[in-house]
Amino acid sequence: MVNHRRFFWVLLLLSFQIPLGATDPNQTGETRVESILPTRPESGSPWGDSTQAIGTIPVLDFVDEKNSEKRWSDANKEYSLALDGFETGKKGIDKRREDFKKEVFYEDRYEWQKVTRKENKEKEFQKQLYELRTQSTLRLVKAMNLLDKIENPKVKESASYIDLKSGIYREYIKHQEYFKNYLQVIDFTTRYIEISSKNEMEAEPHRLLALSYEKMEQTAFRSKNQELYYEFKELKKKHLLRFAELHYGRESKEYAAIEEKVGKDF
Repeated sequence: MVNHRRFFWVLLLLSFQIPLGATDPNQTGETRVESILPTRPESGSPWGDSTQAIGTIPVLDFVDEKNSEKRWSDANKEYSLALDGFETGKKGIDKRREDFKKEVFYEDRYEWQKVTRKENKEKEFQKQLYELRTQSTLRLVKAMNLLDKIENPKVKESASYIDLKSGIYREYIKHQEYFKNYLQVIDFTTRYIEISSKNEMEAEPHRLLALSYEKMEQTAFRSKNQELYYEFKELKKKHLLRFAELHYGRESKEYAAIEEKVGKDF
Protein backbone atom coordinates (compact mmCIF):
# COMPACT_ATOMS: atom_id res chain seq x y z
CA MET A 1 0.00 0.00 0.00
CA VAL A 2 1.24 3.51 -0.79
CA ASN A 3 2.53 5.30 2.32
CA HIS A 4 -0.20 7.73 3.46
CA ARG A 5 2.44 10.39 4.17
CA ARG A 6 3.17 10.43 0.46
CA PHE A 7 -0.51 10.85 -0.45
CA PHE A 8 -0.24 14.60 -1.09
CA TRP A 9 2.82 14.09 -3.26
CA VAL A 10 1.02 11.50 -5.34
CA LEU A 11 -1.87 13.93 -5.81
CA LEU A 12 0.62 16.44 -7.20
CA LEU A 13 1.98 13.74 -9.46
CA LEU A 14 -1.52 13.24 -10.87
CA SER A 15 -2.06 16.97 -11.36
CA PHE A 16 1.21 17.80 -13.08
CA GLN A 17 2.20 15.21 -15.65
CA ILE A 18 5.54 15.88 -17.35
CA PRO A 19 5.93 14.37 -20.85
CA LEU A 20 8.84 11.96 -21.36
CA GLY A 21 11.13 11.68 -24.30
CA ALA A 22 10.91 7.91 -23.87
CA THR A 23 8.03 5.84 -25.17
CA ASP A 24 4.85 5.79 -23.12
CA PRO A 25 3.86 2.22 -22.05
CA ASN A 26 0.38 2.92 -23.40
CA GLN A 27 1.79 3.23 -26.94
CA THR A 28 4.21 0.29 -27.05
CA GLY A 29 1.63 -2.32 -27.95
CA GLU A 30 2.30 -3.98 -24.58
CA THR A 31 -0.61 -6.02 -23.28
CA ARG A 32 -2.37 -4.09 -20.51
CA VAL A 33 -4.16 -5.40 -17.43
CA GLU A 34 -7.56 -4.61 -18.98
CA SER A 35 -6.92 -7.08 -21.79
CA ILE A 36 -6.20 -10.07 -19.55
CA LEU A 37 -8.78 -9.57 -16.82
CA PRO A 38 -12.58 -9.84 -16.93
CA THR A 39 -14.30 -6.49 -17.35
CA ARG A 40 -17.09 -7.29 -14.87
CA PRO A 41 -17.31 -8.92 -11.42
CA GLU A 42 -17.81 -12.67 -11.35
CA SER A 43 -21.35 -14.06 -11.18
CA GLY A 44 -22.84 -13.91 -7.71
CA SER A 45 -20.27 -11.41 -6.49
CA PRO A 46 -21.45 -8.70 -4.04
CA TRP A 47 -19.71 -6.28 -6.42
CA GLY A 48 -22.36 -6.78 -9.09
CA ASP A 49 -25.27 -4.50 -9.94
CA SER A 50 -27.60 -5.94 -7.33
CA THR A 51 -27.12 -5.14 -3.64
CA GLN A 52 -28.48 -6.56 -0.42
CA ALA A 53 -29.86 -4.76 2.60
CA ILE A 54 -27.96 -5.23 5.86
CA GLY A 55 -29.65 -7.07 8.73
CA THR A 56 -30.65 -5.18 11.85
CA ILE A 57 -27.97 -4.91 14.52
CA PRO A 58 -28.70 -7.09 17.56
CA VAL A 59 -29.24 -5.61 21.02
CA LEU A 60 -25.82 -5.21 22.64
CA ASP A 61 -25.08 -5.10 26.34
CA PHE A 62 -22.83 -2.15 26.97
CA VAL A 63 -23.08 1.43 28.20
CA ASP A 64 -23.31 3.23 24.88
CA GLU A 65 -25.78 0.76 23.37
CA LYS A 66 -28.40 3.36 22.39
CA ASN A 67 -25.96 5.81 20.84
CA SER A 68 -24.21 3.06 18.90
CA GLU A 69 -27.47 1.56 17.67
CA LYS A 70 -28.71 4.99 16.58
CA ARG A 71 -25.53 5.73 14.66
CA TRP A 72 -25.62 2.31 13.03
CA SER A 73 -29.29 2.79 12.10
CA ASP A 74 -28.61 6.27 10.69
CA ALA A 75 -25.66 4.95 8.68
CA ASN A 76 -27.77 2.07 7.36
CA LYS A 77 -30.49 4.54 6.36
CA GLU A 78 -28.02 6.68 4.39
CA TYR A 79 -26.62 3.53 2.77
CA SER A 80 -30.12 2.37 1.76
CA LEU A 81 -31.01 5.81 0.40
CA ALA A 82 -27.78 5.86 -1.60
CA LEU A 83 -28.56 2.45 -3.11
CA ASP A 84 -32.26 3.03 -3.76
CA GLY A 85 -31.75 6.56 -5.06
CA PHE A 86 -29.07 5.50 -7.52
CA GLU A 87 -30.95 2.42 -8.70
CA THR A 88 -34.22 4.33 -9.20
CA GLY A 89 -32.47 7.25 -10.89
CA LYS A 90 -30.48 4.99 -13.21
CA LYS A 91 -33.63 3.12 -14.26
CA GLY A 92 -35.21 6.47 -15.09
CA ILE A 93 -32.24 7.49 -17.22
CA ASP A 94 -32.22 4.12 -18.99
CA LYS A 95 -35.94 4.46 -19.76
CA ARG A 96 -35.50 7.99 -21.14
CA ARG A 97 -32.62 6.74 -23.28
CA GLU A 98 -34.81 3.96 -24.74
CA ASP A 99 -37.71 6.37 -25.30
CA PHE A 100 -35.39 8.74 -27.14
CA LYS A 101 -34.32 5.96 -29.52
CA LYS A 102 -37.96 5.52 -30.55
CA GLU A 103 -38.56 9.20 -31.29
CA VAL A 104 -38.55 10.45 -34.87
CA PHE A 105 -37.36 14.00 -35.60
CA TYR A 106 -38.55 14.93 -39.06
CA GLU A 107 -36.57 18.16 -39.02
CA ASP A 108 -33.35 16.12 -39.08
CA ARG A 109 -33.05 15.72 -42.84
CA TYR A 110 -29.37 14.76 -42.93
CA GLU A 111 -27.43 12.02 -41.21
CA TRP A 112 -25.04 14.46 -39.52
CA GLN A 113 -28.06 16.15 -37.89
CA LYS A 114 -29.25 12.82 -36.49
CA VAL A 115 -25.75 12.00 -35.21
CA THR A 116 -25.38 15.40 -33.57
CA ARG A 117 -28.76 15.15 -31.87
CA LYS A 118 -27.94 11.64 -30.61
CA GLU A 119 -24.53 12.72 -29.27
CA ASN A 120 -25.96 15.77 -27.51
CA LYS A 121 -28.71 13.70 -25.91
CA GLU A 122 -26.21 11.09 -24.73
CA LYS A 123 -24.10 13.85 -23.15
CA GLU A 124 -27.22 14.96 -21.33
CA PHE A 125 -27.83 11.41 -20.04
CA GLN A 126 -24.19 11.09 -18.95
CA LYS A 127 -24.41 14.38 -17.07
CA GLN A 128 -27.55 13.15 -15.27
CA LEU A 129 -25.79 9.89 -14.38
CA TYR A 130 -22.76 11.78 -13.10
CA GLU A 131 -24.95 13.94 -10.86
CA LEU A 132 -26.78 10.84 -9.66
CA ARG A 133 -23.51 9.16 -8.73
CA THR A 134 -22.34 12.31 -6.97
CA GLN A 135 -25.48 12.41 -4.80
CA SER A 136 -25.11 8.72 -4.00
CA THR A 137 -21.45 9.27 -3.06
CA LEU A 138 -22.37 12.08 -0.67
CA ARG A 139 -24.80 9.81 1.16
CA LEU A 140 -22.21 7.05 1.36
CA VAL A 141 -19.65 9.45 2.83
CA LYS A 142 -22.23 10.54 5.40
CA ALA A 143 -22.84 6.88 6.27
CA MET A 144 -19.08 6.33 6.68
CA ASN A 145 -18.80 9.29 9.02
CA LEU A 146 -21.64 7.95 11.17
CA LEU A 147 -19.98 4.54 11.45
CA ASP A 148 -16.64 6.14 12.30
CA LYS A 149 -18.24 7.70 15.39
CA ILE A 150 -18.97 4.23 16.78
CA GLU A 151 -16.01 3.30 18.96
CA ASN A 152 -17.30 0.51 21.17
CA PRO A 153 -15.30 -2.67 20.33
CA LYS A 154 -18.32 -4.97 20.70
CA VAL A 155 -20.24 -3.02 18.09
CA LYS A 156 -17.31 -2.79 15.69
CA GLU A 157 -16.75 -6.53 15.91
CA SER A 158 -20.41 -7.40 15.25
CA ALA A 159 -21.36 -8.99 11.92
CA SER A 160 -23.91 -6.24 11.24
CA TYR A 161 -21.32 -3.50 11.63
CA ILE A 162 -18.79 -5.30 9.42
CA ASP A 163 -21.40 -6.07 6.74
CA LEU A 164 -22.67 -2.50 6.68
CA LYS A 165 -19.20 -0.98 6.52
CA SER A 166 -18.23 -3.40 3.74
CA GLY A 167 -21.38 -2.56 1.78
CA ILE A 168 -20.81 1.19 2.08
CA TYR A 169 -17.19 0.90 0.96
CA ARG A 170 -18.13 -1.40 -1.91
CA GLU A 171 -20.65 1.07 -3.35
CA TYR A 172 -18.31 4.02 -2.81
CA ILE A 173 -15.49 2.23 -4.66
CA LYS A 174 -17.79 1.46 -7.62
CA HIS A 175 -18.58 5.15 -8.03
CA GLN A 176 -14.95 6.20 -7.67
CA GLU A 177 -13.95 3.73 -10.38
CA TYR A 178 -16.57 5.28 -12.67
CA PHE A 179 -15.16 8.74 -11.87
CA LYS A 180 -11.64 7.40 -12.61
CA ASN A 181 -10.47 8.51 -9.16
CA TYR A 182 -7.85 5.79 -8.97
CA LEU A 183 -6.23 6.99 -5.74
CA GLN A 184 -9.61 6.78 -4.03
CA VAL A 185 -10.18 3.32 -5.48
CA ILE A 186 -6.80 2.17 -4.16
CA ASP A 187 -7.30 3.76 -0.74
CA PHE A 188 -10.81 2.44 -0.07
CA THR A 189 -10.31 -0.96 -1.70
CA THR A 190 -7.28 -1.47 0.54
CA ARG A 191 -9.40 -0.47 3.54
CA TYR A 192 -12.17 -2.79 2.33
CA ILE A 193 -9.78 -5.75 2.25
CA GLU A 194 -8.59 -4.92 5.77
CA ILE A 195 -12.14 -4.99 7.19
CA SER A 196 -12.29 -8.79 7.20
CA SER A 197 -10.58 -11.91 5.88
CA LYS A 198 -13.79 -12.63 3.94
CA ASN A 199 -13.34 -9.40 1.98
CA GLU A 200 -9.74 -10.25 1.19
CA MET A 201 -10.89 -13.57 -0.27
CA GLU A 202 -13.07 -11.82 -2.88
CA ALA A 203 -11.46 -11.63 -6.31
CA GLU A 204 -13.01 -8.32 -7.39
CA PRO A 205 -11.08 -6.02 -4.99
CA HIS A 206 -7.80 -7.41 -6.33
CA ARG A 207 -8.94 -6.88 -9.92
CA LEU A 208 -9.74 -3.26 -9.12
CA LEU A 209 -6.42 -2.76 -7.36
CA ALA A 210 -4.46 -4.27 -10.28
CA LEU A 211 -6.23 -1.95 -12.73
CA SER A 212 -5.84 1.13 -10.51
CA TYR A 213 -2.18 0.50 -9.74
CA GLU A 214 -1.54 0.19 -13.47
CA LYS A 215 -3.10 3.62 -14.02
CA MET A 216 -0.87 5.05 -11.28
CA GLU A 217 2.14 3.24 -12.74
CA GLN A 218 1.51 4.93 -16.10
CA THR A 219 1.13 8.33 -14.43
CA ALA A 220 4.39 7.88 -12.52
CA PHE A 221 6.14 6.93 -15.78
CA ARG A 222 4.92 10.06 -17.53
CA SER A 223 6.01 12.13 -14.52
CA LYS A 224 9.50 10.61 -14.49
CA ASN A 225 9.16 9.28 -10.95
CA GLN A 226 11.01 5.98 -11.07
CA GLU A 227 10.53 5.16 -7.37
CA LEU A 228 6.74 5.35 -7.57
CA TYR A 229 6.73 3.76 -11.02
CA TYR A 230 8.37 0.57 -9.74
CA GLU A 231 6.36 0.62 -6.50
CA PHE A 232 3.05 0.78 -8.38
CA LYS A 233 4.26 -1.84 -10.87
CA GLU A 234 5.03 -4.35 -8.11
CA LEU A 235 1.70 -3.71 -6.39
CA LYS A 236 -0.08 -4.18 -9.71
CA LYS A 237 1.59 -7.55 -10.22
CA LYS A 238 0.86 -8.62 -6.64
CA HIS A 239 -2.88 -8.01 -6.95
CA LEU A 240 -2.99 -9.36 -10.50
CA LEU A 241 -1.66 -12.69 -9.23
CA ARG A 242 -3.97 -12.66 -6.22
CA PHE A 243 -6.97 -12.04 -8.47
CA ALA A 244 -5.95 -14.88 -10.78
CA GLU A 245 -5.54 -17.21 -7.81
CA LEU A 246 -8.96 -16.40 -6.37
CA HIS A 247 -10.87 -16.14 -9.64
CA TYR A 248 -9.36 -18.98 -11.69
CA GLY A 249 -7.60 -21.17 -9.11
CA ARG A 250 -3.88 -21.62 -8.59
CA GLU A 251 -3.77 -24.79 -10.70
CA SER A 252 -5.63 -23.31 -13.67
CA LYS A 253 -4.22 -22.54 -17.11
CA GLU A 254 -5.38 -18.93 -16.73
CA TYR A 255 -3.36 -18.51 -13.55
CA ALA A 256 -0.28 -20.02 -15.23
CA ALA A 257 -0.63 -17.64 -18.19
CA ILE A 258 -0.93 -14.57 -15.95
CA GLU A 259 1.93 -15.78 -13.75
CA GLU A 260 4.10 -16.08 -16.87
CA LYS A 261 3.32 -12.49 -17.88
CA VAL A 262 4.09 -11.25 -14.36
CA GLY A 263 7.38 -13.20 -14.43
CA LYS A 264 8.36 -11.34 -17.60
CA ASP A 265 8.02 -8.04 -15.67
CA PHE A 266 4.66 -7.27 -17.28
